Amino acid sequence: MKSFKPSLAQAIALHILIVLLFSFSFLTETDDAKMSPPADIIEATVLDGAEIDAEAERLKQNEANKQHAEKQHQEQLENARKAEEQLLQQAKKQRVLEEQKIQEVAEKRKQEVLEEKKMQEQLAAKRKEEEKKLEEAKERQALEQKKAKEAAEKQKQAELDKQKEVAEKQKQAELEKQKEVAEKQKEAEKQKQLEKQKQQEVEREAKLKEQKLAEAAREKQQQEAEIKKLEQEKKLQEQKALEQQKKLQEQKSEEAKRQEQAKQAEAKAEKERQLADEKAKAEKEKQAALNAEKAKQAAEAEARAKAEKDKQLAGEKAEKERQAKAAAEKAEKERLAAEAEAKAKAEKERQAKSAAEKAEKADKERLAAEAAAKAKAEQERQAAIAAAEKVEKDRQAAEAAEAAAAAAAKAQADKQAVDSAKQMIARKVEGAWTRPINATQGLRCTIQVKLLASGDVMEAVVIGSSGDPIFDRSAENAVRKASPLPVPQDKNLFNQEFRVFTFVFKPE
Repeated sequence: MKSFKPSLAQAIALHILIVLLFSFSFLTETDDAKMSPPADIIEATVLDGAEIDAEAERLKQNEANKQHAEKQHQEQLENARKAEEQLLQQAKKQRVLEEQKIQEVAEKRKQEVLEEKKMQEQLAAKRKEEEKKLEEAKERQALEQKKAKEAAEKQKQAELDKQKEVAEKQKQAELEKQKEVAEKQKEAEKQKQLEKQKQQEVEREAKLKEQKLAEAAREKQQQEAEIKKLEQEKKLQEQKALEQQKKLQEQKSEEAKRQEQAKQAEAKAEKERQLADEKAKAEKEKQAALNAEKAKQAAEAEARAKAEKDKQLAGEKAEKERQAKAAAEKAEKERLAAEAEAKAKAEKERQAKSAAEKAEKADKERLAAEAAAKAKAEQERQAAIAAAEKVEKDRQAAEAAEAAAAAAAKAQADKQAVDSAKQMIARKVEGAWTRPINATQGLRCTIQVKLLASGDVMEAVVIGSSGDPIFDRSAENAVRKASPLPVPQDKNLFNQEFRVFTFVFKPE
């Protein structure tokens, strides 16, 4: 029993010591309970004194090891806490620097916005001035066209009074066509002026350009239609001229026939006159022969009856001479009548020929006057066409100059819009960028960006590395964080410049 009491007391003391050590260990390791190894399970066994001493020594050694490990753990925790405090201080400093940088960027952006606004106002003023100059040039051109038209109309009116009804109708038709063309041109110019007044933004300029192209196509079609009409009119006039020429040739052939008939009639009259002369001569010779025969018979009768009736023979002789004289006078009268008839017929034919020549001359003069009037009308029509062509060329030149000015202005506006958008994108990306802790100053990389039309980032890839992979990844992340990026509203400009683009990321 005596030997049992010390062993029991030592066992109780050992158990109390173990409970105290366990409690102390539990209290010191509350903060790192999860990190510390699980507590050893102690099994209490009733031992003798030597074993209890050995066990106590072992427990002391274990406790010393635990305290040493705890001390090392505490030192590690302290070192980690100090490192974390240092990191927090660096992060605070970095945050302060970033806030300062953000303020500087915001101030710089504000300044740039003011400068952009000022530039836009200057561009608007320049655009208004250019539009004013274009309007003045158009007004001057319209005045010149009006003066030219008035002068042409006065000249045409003065010459139209001297022409015949057909030429007047042709000129009136041409004037009406010219007036229609002028009215169409005026309407087109008014439409253009109204469209130009609506040009305030880049997108509207593109739409206006499309409208102008469509209008130019319509005007070209109208011009081609007018040219076709003019060609048809020219063909009709040429056909009329050919018909008139054919008619003139027919008149000439008829006149040649009339002249041939007149010549034939004159030859016939001359032949009839010659026949009448020959007939009168033959009649005279016949009468002379008859007279000679009668004289011979009278002489024989007188010789036979000379003695019987001298007085009777003398009376008969006188009667015969009277009859012969009367016959000769009759023949002479017949000859003179035939000659007078032939002369009258020839005179009539001459007068008919003269009348035909006069008619031919009048026809020639009339045809010449008509040809001169037509030539004059054609010359005036050609002059009007040339004037209209000159007006059209001037209008086209003005449109080309206007289109060139508009294209230059649009190119300048597009360039400014692209530069402004890229600056805004760079600022937004820089604002979304978080500088890595170990990043050095002066780093830069080239990033290729793919966007949607809304500005949302589809892809951002570094294609020109800075040499620092962490910096490159931070730049790519900054582009994605800055989505959507500010892009122009003009779809064509967006597709050309910002659908896929690259920019150099170089934060200050």
